[in-house]
Amino acid sequence: MIPVGDSAPRSRVPWVNYSIILLTALAFLFELSLGRGLDAFVHRAGVTPAYVVAALLGDPRVPRGILWTLLTALLLHAGWMHLLGNMLFLWIFGDNVEDRLGHFRYLLFYLLCGVGANLAQVLVDPTSRVPLIGASGAIAGVLGAYLVLYPGAWVTVLVPIFFLMWPLDVPVFLMLGLWFVGQLASGVAAITHASAATGGVGWWAHVGGFVLGIVLLAVFPKAPPAQRPVALVRARPAAAGAGPRWLLGTVSLVGDALSALIAARVVLMLLAPTGRGLLRAVTLLVDGLTWPLVEPFTRFLPAVRVGGSILELYALLALLVYYALVAALLWVLTAVATPRAPRHHYRRLE
Repeated sequence: MIPVGDSAPRSRVPWVNYSIILLTALAFLFELSLGRGLDAFVHRAGVTPAYVVAALLGDPRVPRGILWTLLTALLLHAGWMHLLGNMLFLWIFGDNVEDRLGHFRYLLFYLLCGVGANLAQVLVDPTSRVPLIGASGAIAGVLGAYLVLYPGAWVTVLVPIFFLMWPLDVPVFLMLGLWFVGQLASGVAAITHASAATGGVGWWAHVGGFVLGIVLLAVFPKAPPAQRPVALVRARPAAAGAGPRWLLGTVSLVGDALSALIAARVVLMLLAPTGRGLLRAVTLLVDGLTWPLVEPFTRFLPAVRVGGSILELYALLALLVYYALVAALLWVLTAVATPRAPRHHYRRLE
């Protein structure tokens, strides 16, 4: 599915999102100008897991400056399709996240998601000497944030039917949920060598970025709404009455609490083998609280050993499923309280 529009309005011009897209496009044009020197440049500016691990461990043979590649790699892409696909997703979803976070916080959020996503791929494949490039991990963080901020939004996608691309409106939790499950399944296949087709793609950067985006959004303060430009967004239908608001707020709070607990479980289980004292006690407490929530999903995905740590794939699946269920419930409650307006009320005029 190729996204071409969404229903979530915005109230300010996303200058940072536009700047990231422009800078990334210019970086790709610079790549094309290098000719035969491109491979050497990618090896210098891309994230090479083995070198990053060596730098983090203090290996004197590897300069600490290699850690800057965790940022520079976000500007590089392997081809036109890689670039256009990433920038399309960023164009559709990034403006709304910037609208809610504010310009500076959005830039910081984007960079943190990108660095964290690259580190997730490094953690899964720490001995690889193949450079990792692309903004996919940072954009995955933006997708995770969008899902949290706009669980009731609709996305217009192009679906191939009989050699033609047909527009179709789908709930955002369905589209992004399917996307995340696909990334997770491909990442598991890459770890278990179940599919040779997964080679060359940083699936765990996508998974890590998406989860990190959800987690970071909980600690990032939101910007106050700005005056909505009439030329950009048409008026939305009236908000739901005061009656169902407390119910929507309660469901949202419960969903956020479940997501935070399960996300904390994933992180703590990765740290538990080296955790001592208070960290170990917190890990045992969260394990006891969340095990009944994640245990049903152990039938579908395993836990895998990453170095000396354990990555619970079934906990990540549980995080996605519970969040999708809460998003679906919120959407149903909102739809019942406020009849859906005609489609043109939601279209962004750009």
